[in-house]
Amino acid sequence: MFNSFRVDICTCALFPEFHSGLFKLNSVGIKLLKLYAGSEFVFDYLKLFYYLLNHKTIFIRRRSGALGDDLLMSLVLPALKEKYPDKKIVVEARWVDFFQNNPYVDWVTDKHFKTTKRHLKPKYAIDENTKDSIYKQFMQSIGLQGKAAPQLYLTDTEIQQARDKYDFPYIVICPVGKVKFSANRKEWGLEKFQKLRDLMPGYRFIQIGLKTDPLLKNVNDARGLAVRQSAALIKNGILFIGLEGGLMHLAKAVGKKSVIIYGGFLRPEISAYEENLNISNLVDCSPCFHSAYPHEPCETMKCMAEITPQMVYEEINHYLSDQKSG
Repeated sequence: MFNSFRVDICTCALFPEFHSGLFKLNSVGIKLLKLYAGSEFVFDYLKLFYYLLNHKTIFIRRRSGALGDDLLMSLVLPALKEKYPDKKIVVEARWVDFFQNNPYVDWVTDKHFKTTKRHLKPKYAIDENTKDSIYKQFMQSIGLQGKAAPQLYLTDTEIQQARDKYDFPYIVICPVGKVKFSANRKEWGLEKFQKLRDLMPGYRFIQIGLKTDPLLKNVNDARGLAVRQSAALIKNGILFIGLEGGLMHLAKAVGKKSVIIYGGFLRPEISAYEENLNISNLVDCSPCFHSAYPHEPCETMKCMAEITPQMVYEEINHYLSDQKSG
């Protein structure tokens, strides 16, 4: 198919920066290109083909399809661009919206590419003996050094739209986590989150998360929003309250302090952000989390059971009091 006619990419107006690149197409290929160049699906594959041909492209491959793991890829990008300033950076992600407006990314795609050996795959591993944080592991796994955190680049319009819909002040909350992999080991319980909310009648709460998540009482319902809309809500709020996982990373990515109920399934230093209120309770069976395979439900949940809503409320109240006096 690619051996008769030559079509300069510049004349096709697909990749104007690729002045030296020529595709060889037969007459059928030319007709298909003209017919489908306006199709987003085909256009994405043309872009992928372009970057595959460009020897100065680095491909960042996702660790998994998890929200948090996708967002964590953003933490390696500034150091990677600094190390390879002349390289193009292509990110493979399930959650492509995380990389909109990111100045360190040339292109992001949800297309999985197995055809190149030029990919980097940031990764981490966790078991009961893990010492290094997942952030340090992510960086070192692809030959980078330094301290880094995830970043999400919201537009002024996105931030203002959230402000127009929900007036400040408010607290953002998500009372459930992802149980498919961790079973119940990250869960504090809906009833405890409700009691915590009831202990703070002077504050307005906005709940985010999946549309199918159970809804707390006396909260504004913002479940089911697109992830960037949820991020804008978090950014405009007082703080975020939730569990260890993707939304914790999302709050960090927009510069918002969080209250994270850790329990004892994981030592906080492995994934916690030091500026957050990280409420942990390491018991005799802690830590129990490992990243190698899915977990079975914990029968006792002793680590989480011993963390009461009153304890969490006192931590939050102390922080908010300091903010007001400061």
